[in-house]
Amino acid sequence: MLRGLQTLTPFQRRVVFFFIFGGVILLLILLTLVLIALTIRVDRSMAVALLPDAQVAEYVALPDDDAYLPTVAAMADDTLFTGSYATGVVWQITPDLTVTEIPNTREQIGGVSGIAVLMDGTLVVVDNGDTDPRTAGGAVWSVTLDGQVTTFAALDDERGWVAPDDAAVDAQGYVYISDRGRNEIWRFDADGANGAVWWVPPMDAAIAQRAITGLAYDSARDAIIVTDPEANDIFRVLIAEGETEVLYRHGERPNPPGFDGVTVTPDGMIYVAALGQNGIARVEDGDLDYIAGLFRGSSDVAYANDRLFVANFDQTSLVVPLYRPSLPFALDVIQLPPDSSG
Repeated sequence: MLRGLQTLTPFQRRVVFFFIFGGVILLLILLTLVLIALTIRVDRSMAVALLPDAQVAEYVALPDDDAYLPTVAAMADDTLFTGSYATGVVWQITPDLTVTEIPNTREQIGGVSGIAVLMDGTLVVVDNGDTDPRTAGGAVWSVTLDGQVTTFAALDDERGWVAPDDAAVDAQGYVYISDRGRNEIWRFDADGANGAVWWVPPMDAAIAQRAITGLAYDSARDAIIVTDPEANDIFRVLIAEGETEVLYRHGERPNPPGFDGVTVTPDGMIYVAALGQNGIARVEDGDLDYIAGLFRGSSDVAYANDRLFVANFDQTSLVVPLYRPSLPFALDVIQLPPDSSG
């Protein structure tokens, strides 16, 4: 290489030196910017309401810098439950905004994906196992508020849970668990017994891939609402009749919503978390109307007393190592206008 440089003219040698020296300087600048980015804490941006007279605000911040909140469950008295996709910890948030870590969850649960509340107040917690999307497996736990963590339900076939995602409880106490890897919904008794495949999505030659994900109980129609973020479909499955209705199909239209969690008001109004658009939308008469946006990974939504509670997943840094989440992780709240809440 040195002999080659010696054959160059002085001008050519200066050009080569410039590029080598400039490249080293550029590399040092880039490394410095990366180090700065890793040390700077970026404050969160606030979501905004898109519905007239609706209001959006941060409801409560969670204590951990690796919370990654994928789910939220609400009780009638406004008690909330959420958990960490990264660490497995489950938190209870009381109406006075006291945040309490439920004992033993951090030690025994790999990573929270979904939470449902049984009639006796026990939690059903869906465990994704870890944050690596390539890893198959998981578990479903029964969690009491005093920290008893036991197996709620397991699948006795050779596949077992592949990618369990969400949970819902109907008026009779039956528990429904979605597995987006198996593309099945399983139903269990309230004690986790008598598990069986309850529903699979209808065949559609035009849809190459599905991922059955979000679940919610529709008490107005005694049905389970199901979301599919791959095909961007929303289904209603009537429990007694077993009939399936397509409530919304995004198809090939632009801006795919990437549906995730879903909730239903007492009169049957459906609100869905559009993770792909960082928004919350209302589903009505085959239309999708966004009511709030600019969340930090709106992965789940829960309804209680004319309010919607939104989980900010902020999941990008789980797959992009140099990306930092906007701290603190938090649940947001949408105050709905009286004529929109149901």
